[in-house]
Order: sequence, then structure tokens, then C-alpha cells
Amino acid sequence: MKLKTIILLILISLTLGCISQNSEFVNGIIPITAQPPINETPIIEAPINNETTEAEVETTHDTIRIGAFNVQVFGVTKASKPEVMNVLADIIRTYDVIAIQEIRDSSQTALPALVDLVNSDGSEYSYVVSERLGRTSSKEQYAYIYNTQTVSISNASVYPEPDGTDPFHRQPFIASIEALQGNFDAVLIVIHTDPDEATEEINGLDYVLAYAQSQNQEEDDFIIMGDLNADGSYFDEDSTSELDAYHWIIDDSQDTTTKSTDYTYDRIILTDTSKLHGEHGVLRYDLVYALSQEQTVSVSDHYPVYVEFRVNGDMDE
Repeated sequence: MKLKTIILLILISLTLGCISQNSEFVNGIIPITAQPPINETPIIEAPINNETTEAEVETTHDTIRIGAFNVQVFGVTKASKPEVMNVLADIIRTYDVIAIQEIRDSSQTALPALVDLVNSDGSEYSYVVSERLGRTSSKEQYAYIYNTQTVSISNASVYPEPDGTDPFHRQPFIASIEALQGNFDAVLIVIHTDPDEATEEINGLDYVLAYAQSQNQEEDDFIIMGDLNADGSYFDEDSTSELDAYHWIIDDSQDTTTKSTDYTYDRIILTDTSKLHGEHGVLRYDLVYALSQEQTVSVSDHYPVYVEFRVNGDMDE
């Protein structure tokens, strides 16, 4: 019995000795197992990634899209074509405000019908429309169609030509715009020039701008846009213009026609680019809505043009 006890004590002693010799190895394991598991790092970063995504999405709500569209002889005939009207309505819904040109409708029914169609999906657009303009019996109107949930339009009026002058076949239509969120505001000037006198009318826009500035002395942002016929045989792109001091953001390289021609008839000219979001150009609705050439030209012989602005950061008084 004593012998067994002695043997047991010897074995215990040898075992304790082994543990003591390996204590450095055991202690080396403890710091490693005490470190955070490797998979904790993605869990910490995930909220950061989510916030970045949310911020990127929110930027789309921090801008407004403004533009112009010559709808080409818009009247009761075009308004009677559902396939055309549906495309027009889809295009308009992509804008916060769009300046429509070439409304030729003595019945005054086509424009209200179009805006009703725009709103048929629950949108809330409204419009202001000019008087019928033109030197001949073929009169045209301008209209600003705008999203009442994002912008307001005020002080809409036709440019009053000075007494004894008649520089425009269709006087420009001027209006003030203000974003309902943020502090962006601007003055819009839309014109459809007469192609035979495009150069003279484009140069005459300097006087229209001066008039608009005199009426809005605390405003820095003026946007001239529309079918200026500013290309081809109507206007020499390489010539000087009274508006050369400003920013032609729809430049000579872009095609705004839907047919086989390649001309930049439609323009957007800015007096200030500091609020630009960075997006501006020609809306190729044929590509967006997968239209055939025949379907495209049935809507218009022009593409709409657009520009996007930040709604915050406007430093106008």
C-alpha cells in the first residue's frame, strides 16, 4: 500500500513539472484567444457602408432638374395620339420644371390634357402658359410645367419689347423658380427663335437678360434655354455672340435633333455655374424608352435638354 502511494506521488510530481516547463507556451495562447475574433471587423464596418449608401441615395433628393423641350407642333392632333402623349408624360415626370415650346393650339385643350396625363399616376404637376405669340397667323405658346412638390413658379410674364422695336418673332417667356427644399432659386428665360433670324434673336437675348436682371437685382442665377436654332445654316457656332460671356452648357458637340441631322439647335445658357450638380445634357428618350425611329420622331424632331442643380448652397441675398 505504501509503495502504491509513493508511486502515485512520484507521478503527480512529474506531471506538475511538465506543466511548469510548458507554462510559457500556455501563456502565449491566452493573448491570442483574448483578441477580438477576425469576423468582428466587417460587423464594425457594415454600418459605415450603409451610411455611405444612404448618403448617395439622398443626393438625388438634393437636386432639381430644369430643362426645355420643343415638342414640335403640339396641338389637338398630337394630343389625340395616346402613344405620343404617354411618352411626353413620362419625359415630363423626369423634370422638376420643363419649358415647353411650339404649342400651337387655338382650342387651348392640348396642354391641360397633357398635364392631366402627367398627373394620372399620382404626380402633382401644374403649369403656367404664355399668351399666343407670333407675327403671323401661326401662333405659338410657351409653358413651364413644374412639379408642385419640389418647386414653385412665380412672376411669369412675356418679355416687354421696348416701344418701337420688334426684335423677336416670339418674345421670350420669363419666370422665377424656387426650390421648396433648400435655398435654390433662379430666373428662367425660354425662347424659340425664328430660324431665319436666329443670329439676330440670339444676340437680342442680351437685352432680355439685362431686363430680367433689372427686375431681379438680388438674383445671380439666370437660365436662358430653348430651341435657339443655334446651329447649321441658321447660326454660325464659331461666330461671336453677345452671350459668349456666359456658360453654354449644351455645347456644339451635342446633337439635339431626332432625325438624321446632327445639330445643336437647343441650348441651355447659365450666368452662374456654382450650383451645378454636374449632370446636364440631352435626354435621349428614344434610348430611355426603347423607341423605334418612327416612334421617336412622332414625339418630336427635337430631344429635350436638361441641367441639374443643388438645392442647397445658393448664396443669393
